[in-house]
Amino acid sequence: MQLSNKKIAAFSIILLVGCFSVFFACGETGNNSKNKPFDAEKLYPESFTFFDLGSNTKISDDLQKNLSGQLGSYSIEKMTILDLVIHNKAIFGKHFPNLFELHSKLNDEKGARIEHNITNLTFRYLQNENTPFESVKLTFSNYSNKPLLFSITSKKKESYIVDTLKEKYGEPAVINWEDGKSLSLLWEKNRDFLIFSKISERGSFKYSIMIYFVNNIENLLQIEQDEIKKREEERKKAGKTAF
Repeated sequence: MQLSNKKIAAFSIILLVGCFSVFFACGETGNNSKNKPFDAEKLYPESFTFFDLGSNTKISDDLQKNLSGQLGSYSIEKMTILDLVIHNKAIFGKHFPNLFELHSKLNDEKGARIEHNITNLTFRYLQNENTPFESVKLTFSNYSNKPLLFSITSKKKESYIVDTLKEKYGEPAVINWEDGKSLSLLWEKNRDFLIFSKISERGSFKYSIMIYFVNNIENLLQIEQDEIKKREEERKKAGKTAF
């Protein structure tokens, strides 16, 4: 049986539309399978580094292996809180209001535990005797795999750490605490912060180094808010279809 030219043309159009539909459907499936929001891939200007880890460094098995070789064994913690506070909330809120506001967005003011999709690498027993640190905690976003917060405590007074920071990043802002003994040195670069603190504690001093990757933290918050909004919309949609 022979088909007319009109029927052949109509059949060709239907076949072509079907092919395009399959193509776009496959493309959407591929994108969804990544399970990572587009914003997670956003790059930000570099600011501060620790062992060559900067704002756009991504956590990986090779990275963890290299860090273990430099710092020793470590523990891993996932889906946990993200605490930005230095020493206590009162001092932190007074001297670092912008960071405290960010901390408030990440945590519940009444103390309820809010867990974030993050990974902590914590090095507590540093094996390298030449390393002037007592403990190191590196926090990464599980969306972008990029750093959010580096929290480091130093051994007894290590003045050359401050000299190194000044040489690399310039003169910091000096913040004297109310006790007349403690102080913080603050550097800001591309919206990120590095804070070295000398904290008076029980007749001696504790030395803290905090690197806040603010751009990456805000990216984490935005992604979480988008996910919450998406879940709410899905629940509303499910409720409508149920009735």
